Amino acid sequence: MVKNVTNKQHQVIKDNKEDLRARLEQYISQAQATVISFDIFDTVLERDVDSSEEIKEILAKRIIHTLSDNFNIDCTIEHVIRLHTKIENDLRLKGLNTDKDHQYKFSDIAEAMAKQLINDNTAFISHLTTRIIQHEWAISAEVLFVKHHMAAILEWLNTLNIRIIAISDIYLDQAHLQSVFEEKGLSVHFDHIYISSTSGIEKYSRRFLEYVLQQENLQPSELLHIGDNQHSGYFSPARMGIRTIHLDDKKSIRRRKTLQAYRSLAEKNTYWRGRHLLQMIRPAEAQGFHYNYGYETLGPVYATFILGVIEEIKKNHIQQVHFLAREGELFMKLFRLLCPNFFEPDHIPATHYLHVSRRSTATASAHNGLTYEAAIALLFNPKQEGLYSICKAFGLPPDEFIQVSKKHGYANIKQPIYGRKSSQFKNMLSDPEFQQIVRHHTTESWHLLHTYLAQHDFFSEKQTAVVDIGWNGSIQKFLQEAFGSDKNYPHVLGLYLGFIGGMQHSFDSKKNTLVGILCDERGKARPEDIFSRFEEIFEEGARALHPTTIGYQVTKENGKVEPIFKQDTDYDRIAELSANPNIAQFQAGIVDFTIEFARTIDLTGYGFEDIKPFILTIAERAVAFPTSIESDQLMQLKHSEDFGSENVMNFHHEKFNSWSALLKPRSLVRKLTIANWKYGTASSLKIPVLNMLIRLYDLLKSK
Repeated sequence: MVKNVTNKQHQVIKDNKEDLRARLEQYISQAQATVISFDIFDTVLERDVDSSEEIKEILAKRIIHTLSDNFNIDCTIEHVIRLHTKIENDLRLKGLNTDKDHQYKFSDIAEAMAKQLINDNTAFISHLTTRIIQHEWAISAEVLFVKHHMAAILEWLNTLNIRIIAISDIYLDQAHLQSVFEEKGLSVHFDHIYISSTSGIEKYSRRFLEYVLQQENLQPSELLHIGDNQHSGYFSPARMGIRTIHLDDKKSIRRRKTLQAYRSLAEKNTYWRGRHLLQMIRPAEAQGFHYNYGYETLGPVYATFILGVIEEIKKNHIQQVHFLAREGELFMKLFRLLCPNFFEPDHIPATHYLHVSRRSTATASAHNGLTYEAAIALLFNPKQEGLYSICKAFGLPPDEFIQVSKKHGYANIKQPIYGRKSSQFKNMLSDPEFQQIVRHHTTESWHLLHTYLAQHDFFSEKQTAVVDIGWNGSIQKFLQEAFGSDKNYPHVLGLYLGFIGGMQHSFDSKKNTLVGILCDERGKARPEDIFSRFEEIFEEGARALHPTTIGYQVTKENGKVEPIFKQDTDYDRIAELSANPNIAQFQAGIVDFTIEFARTIDLTGYGFEDIKPFILTIAERAVAFPTSIESDQLMQLKHSEDFGSENVMNFHHEKFNSWSALLKPRSLVRKLTIANWKYGTASSLKIPVLNMLIRLYDLLKSK
C-alpha cells in the first residue's frame, strides 16, 4: 500500500518487492529520476545483531584471542572496548578540529588500537593492525545479509540500464565495503558506492548529499533515494528536493525485536543462550523432510557436540585428532568448518579420518587371545547367536571352532549363550585349543592395523584424541587391548557425543580418558539420558555412506595398508544402500546448519556450556515428542547392526497402524516395552498425552 507523505515526491511504502517495484516503475516511466540511490544498511543489507556496540564486543573478543595466541598478552573485553571507544572519540574530535564532520576510517582505528595494545612495539604493530582489520572484515561478512526481495529488485533495475549508486555512513574503508559487496553478490548491481568515511563528511548531512550530487553531476530532482530510516534517509534528503522512498519494514523490525528479547533473556538466564543463538541462525530454504530435519534438529545437536570437542582439545593441548569411522567422517567435516573460529590459522590441530570399526579393531585386540570381558560383550545383544556371533565380531572363522565348542557342550555353534557367567562358557574360552585358533587368525590383523594407524600418525604424539558417536567406547577399548603395551602408545582422549558404558569396558586410566560431551551416564544427569532412548537416529544421521571396514590389506600399488570394506551384496549393506539418499539429505542439512552455526557462535561468543542446556531440550523434543510426520519418516529408517551379526533394525514393523491397538492393552504394552524407539511407536498412535506419560514414567524409573 502506498501513501503520500509531504507531497507526491516523497512516498512511504511497505518493504515488499511488489510495492517497491510498482513505485519505481512509476518514477522511471515518468522520467522523474535519472539516478537511483540506495541506503545500504537496513535497506539493501541487514544485520544479525542489534547494535554497533554488540559488534564492538564481538571484535573485542577476537582481538583478545589474537593477543593471547600470537603475542601472549592477556587482556579483558572491557579494556578493548574502552580503548576502541576512546580512539573513536579522539578521531571524531580530530575531524571536527580540521573542519570536517566526525567521520573516520576503520583502518585508522585499527592502527591506533594496535599501537596501544602492544605498547608501541613497532616490530608487531603492522601484524596486529592487519589482524584487527581482518577480524572487522570477517565480522562484517558474518553479520550482514542481503535483505529479502532486494536482490530481485536490483537485478530488475539493471535490465533497465538505470544508474544505481549506494550511500553508506559506515566507517569501513572503501576497499572493505567493496569486498562486502563482492562477497554478497552486490557489486554487479551498483555503479558506485559513496562512503562518508572516505569523503570525511557525515552521511545525510547537507554537505554529504551535496557532495554526492556534485560527483554525479545531478540536480536534486534528478536523484531518487530509497532508505529505511525515517529521518536521515527520508526527511533529510527530501528537504533538499531529492525524491525519496521510505521503506516501512515491519517484518524486519519484528525480527530485530525478537532477537533483542532473546538476547535480554540470555543475559538474565544462561538457559536462553542456546535459544538466542538459534534465533540468529538464518532459516534454510525448505528442501524436503530429511534436509529440514538435518538442518533444524540433528544439525544443532552435532554442531554443539563438535563445539564441545573443540573446547576439550584446546583445554588438553591436543595436536592430533583422529575421527573414527563411520560417524567420524561427518564429524571431521564439521570440526574443520568450526576450527577457524577457535584457533589461529597455524594452531589448528592435524586431523585424520580412520577407517576403523569394532570389527576391524576387535580382531587385532585378540592377538594375544580372546578375553572373557571381550567375548561377553556380544552376548548382551538379545539377537546374539552365541559363539557364532563372537566369531563374526572378532573376524574368526566359525567352522574352525565347531569341534572345540562341541567338546564343551555347545552342539550347535549358533545356539544362543545365556549363561555367560557359567563355568561351561568360561572353560571353553580358557581352553588352549580355543585360544590357539584365535591367535592364529588375529596376529596378521594386529600387524596390519598397527601399520595402518602409524600411517595416520596415531603413535606420533604422547597424547591424541579420538572422536566418535560413542555409547560404549568399544573401539578405544580394543585399541588399548591391541597396542596398549607399545611404548609409543599415546594417552587417548576419547571424545564421544554420548558415553553410556552399557558394556562396562574396563579402561586403563593411565592410557585413557573418556568424555561424554552431550551425554555421560556416569553422571546420571537428566535429560541427557534421552540419547540412549533412540541411539539409532544419531548414528544414522552421521553415518558415512561408505561400507563398514572389516579388515586391512597391503596394496600392490604403493605398499600401504588400506581398509577392506563390507561387500555391497551383503544383506545389511543392501539395506544401508537403500537409505543412503536420505542420509545424504540429512547431512546436507547438517553441514549447512553448521556453516550458520560457525557464524553465529563466532558472533555471540557463547561456549559449549552456554548452549548445551537448550540443545538438550531440542534432543529431548526430537526423541520423546516427535511429530506424526517425524515418526512416520524416521521409522522408515533401517539400522544395520554390523558387530557380530548382520541384523537390520526395521522400525517400520514397530508402528501402530490404527487406534484398534487400544482395544488390546496387553499387546499394546508388550509392543511398547520391546520397541527399539518406544516414543516413535507411541507417537504412531497419534495420542499426544501418551508420549508425555511414557516420558514421565521413563524419568521416574531411571532415578
